[in-house]
Amino acid sequence: MPKRSVDADGRTLVHYTVEEVQNLPSLTDMSRAMAMTDEELTANALSDPDNPPLDDAFFDRAKRMRLEDFLPAGKEKVCLRLDRDVLAWFRANREKGYQTAINAALRAFIAAQQDHSRR
Repeated sequence: MPKRSVDADGRTLVHYTVEEVQNLPSLTDMSRAMAMTDEELTANALSDPDNPPLDDAFFDRAKRMRLEDFLPAGKEKVCLRLDRDVLAWFRANREKGYQTAINAALRAFIAAQQDHSRR
């Protein structure tokens, strides 16, 4: 059964599981689409106002983005090998934000080590 919630703008959001999405009926009339020629399909695509074709000018203005450009300032992407049980614990205890929780645990460890070295 999908879950419903309302976002900050008052829009209703419907949350589906993967299985629910896979069982949704298709909205595509495949027999009609398969009966169309390539020219008809192209004409339909070009006439869709929600899907304008991308021209050379679009690609001239486009700029290449890196994942790092979207990460919060001060964070660095790393590859870290963790024991499976450690990762499973963080994931089980923090459905969202388990990486933030791992970062907080490492920060607490650093603080404890600094406190210990001051004694």
